[in-house]
Amino acid sequence: MKVLKSPDLEISDEVFTLFTDLIYRTAGIKLGMQKKGLLISRLGKRLKMHGLRNFHEYYLLVKGDNEELIEMLNCISTNTTKFFREGYHFEYLKNAVVPELLRERRSEKVIRIWSAGCSTGEEPYSIAIAVHEALRWEGAKIKQGGVWAGWDVKVLATDISTQVLQTAEAGVYEYDQIPVQIPPEVVGRYFLKGVRADAGRIKVRDFVKEMIRFRRLNLKDERYPFRRAFDVIFCRNVMIYFDEKMRRHVLSMFHRHLSERGYLFLGHSETMFGREQFEPVYITVYRKR
Repeated sequence: MKVLKSPDLEISDEVFTLFTDLIYRTAGIKLGMQKKGLLISRLGKRLKMHGLRNFHEYYLLVKGDNEELIEMLNCISTNTTKFFREGYHFEYLKNAVVPELLRERRSEKVIRIWSAGCSTGEEPYSIAIAVHEALRWEGAKIKQGGVWAGWDVKVLATDISTQVLQTAEAGVYEYDQIPVQIPPEVVGRYFLKGVRADAGRIKVRDFVKEMIRFRRLNLKDERYPFRRAFDVIFCRNVMIYFDEKMRRHVLSMFHRHLSERGYLFLGHSETMFGREQFEPVYITVYRKR
């Protein structure tokens, strides 16, 4: 009987560089040598699944197989998020941005928001809830499907990882993903609580899910497939994984796809490289110049 040898889960500097170059060219994610352990732990299971002996064999597989390339990017993507993370952004969206858009878009009655790098969906659902809450405050009547008194409001949510998009579309989460400071009546408006086997879990209500469209998109692409400008773009805690060249590319594309004087929300630890394109208006919130 033939005995299969376990795969070699060591990786040379040369092969690690092959992977990091490929990941950067494909997704714009920059991995330093200190991330070697992360790469080994994240991709080791793919070697075992394919019965490969070492990382160089896996690199050759990824180079010639686009589906496996996507699986590799799924594995190395970091997806840590919660509902209403950096909550001051959602307060600003609710209390300042949406009321302004309701006034300025009164004739057209269309609002478009993009969550770029949406991960497992907590951010776009938080955006949708903040918009709903703003409209409740404005006294508008909520109708199913994201339409209020004739308004057409939609959120596009994109990510490079197909795995996280599947989770996002399902809209089912552990209850502890909701911050404790969110009032129970707000949670009840927008989530269904699980019972029996699903106790401790929550599901986003359908009228919120219908407001959002989830799509795969690579921010490194030279062109983004959008015909209509966005009034608001959220891209938070994503560009920390990019180098300066990639950040400038993404910011330039955001500038192109924002409406006149549109809003851009970045993460609290991210630096704005496009001061000539954007001006600060709040805590890591910018407007298109």
